[in-house]
Amino acid sequence: MKSRLLPLALVWLGLPSPLPAQLASNNAPTTRTWTSNDGKKIEATFEAAEGENVRLRLANGTVATVPLSRLSPEDGEYVLSLNKPAAPGGAPAASSEWPRSVDIGATPDPETVKEDSEKKEFIYRSGHYEFRCDSKLTSTVVREFSRIFEATYLLNCSLPLDLKPKPEEEGQEHFIARLYTTREDYIANGGIEGSGGVYQRGKKSLAVPLESLGVKIQGSRVLLENSGNDDDNKTLIHEITHQMMNHWLSKFNTWYVEGSAEAVEMIEYDRGKFNLASRKARLGQYVDRGGDDGKNFTMLDPAELFGIEGGTWVAALTSLRGQATQNYHSAGLMTYYFYYLDGEGDGANIIAYLRDMENADRAAEPAAFEKHLLRGRTTDQLKEDLAKAFRSEGIALTFDLPGKNEGFSSR
Repeated sequence: MKSRLLPLALVWLGLPSPLPAQLASNNAPTTRTWTSNDGKKIEATFEAAEGENVRLRLANGTVATVPLSRLSPEDGEYVLSLNKPAAPGGAPAASSEWPRSVDIGATPDPETVKEDSEKKEFIYRSGHYEFRCDSKLTSTVVREFSRIFEATYLLNCSLPLDLKPKPEEEGQEHFIARLYTTREDYIANGGIEGSGGVYQRGKKSLAVPLESLGVKIQGSRVLLENSGNDDDNKTLIHEITHQMMNHWLSKFNTWYVEGSAEAVEMIEYDRGKFNLASRKARLGQYVDRGGDDGKNFTMLDPAELFGIEGGTWVAALTSLRGQATQNYHSAGLMTYYFYYLDGEGDGANIIAYLRDMENADRAAEPAAFEKHLLRGRTTDQLKEDLAKAFRSEGIALTFDLPGKNEGFSSR
């Protein structure tokens, strides 16, 4: 499709020297509002900067070439901010702000590495993932698998948290996903009953039963049953995010290990695109799934949530009826607060917490937590701030007394 010149009003930006001849975005394609000096606005996705022009993709798919001199100063600075190196390993660099959307665009075209019917070994690769299955998969099925895995990878790369996802093994080029034709084989290989997938830190891979990927088994054939959208993939997106954060997991307490995955699971997903612009509506749906009516939620006492150890968290999955749901959703809402509502609402405090922990070990976590997240607040004061912040989002929070989980210890 040919580009066309978008008729924006002229404005002199006083930009520094021209950009390199071709600057392609290192970030995920992000839809944002672009403004001219006379106040006209359009929704478009940054494609690339070429010399003193910028290419924007409009909602209808048209690519428009716009002189940088016609954009507002803020938009000019945004374009310049994209001219930064990719993260180590060639991963896309993190965005400097929360994106409105992240879209991989065209469906990936994976390659077939191995198909051995006798040994039941079938290996396929997309850009960042290697899928190891015990059944032969059609190209259509593998492309659909690739789309959700690659989209979740791109999202976790692009968030301003700057997580820098990387495969578990040094020198390894791909994340590993082990796919099982039957749920019985999935469980036998370490899967958890009732789960749609699990990240296995010891095996350094994700385990997924095929039924979680929107397919059905018909004889010896694996067929695509649906488009693998939103509700079908919440658990899978959650587990993929754990894998994206594999090198962080040992640094954090359980509430953030699980809350960070819940916060990504909460984002609207559709055919390779994550839409963060709908987060407020999605928040109500998330609260509704937590057992309340979408407008009210009874949260764990923060002292209890912050103090839950991994063993206690797992015990709630099997021995305490209904407690796991409150635990997960309390962690998800706490993380949502630190991402979008705390301080200036830009996630700056939890980003600072992550930067302190990036090259530190678990022993440094309590001090970083106090410095950046609590910032001198008691947990009672934090409860007041949480309730006030979520009221602005249309959610009424109340808090249980400590002791909902057996054997918890406060921070």
